[in-house]
Amino acid sequence: MDTEFAELLRDRNLKATPKRLELLSVVAKYNSAIPYSELQKSLHHFDRVTLYRTLNALLDGGIVHKASVSNEEVYYAMCKHYCSSEGHHHKHVHLKCKECLEVSCVEAKNTIVIDIPNVEIDNVEIEVQGTCSKCL
Repeated sequence: MDTEFAELLRDRNLKATPKRLELLSVVAKYNSAIPYSELQKSLHHFDRVTLYRTLNALLDGGIVHKASVSNEEVYYAMCKHYCSSEGHHHKHVHLKCKECLEVSCVEAKNTIVIDIPNVEIDNVEIEVQGTCSKCL
């Protein structure tokens, strides 16, 4: 897995540092989008600034994305291959379960198209709330 992550980092013109590889490993192993507080617990040996800078490098590189930002928590998830350092191009919605509070990236059955006259849209983020299949 580290070899795959090292290659991904190099493809995005980022150095495959031990901190970046470790952070990617933690995010990838989590079953859904990982809350920032869980990243802090899992990477307790990272100081606050190192964690912040490492996350931002991966966000800027199109390797991870913010899956949800709420008053309580920020969630992060791995990007798909179509994201890059030029931008995130997600083709999914973020489902926040009202029962277990898990945030998941879910492919929508229908393509979501938003067209606003006289506006160039660079990015669309959609978060839906409901009950996930595990909690139903």
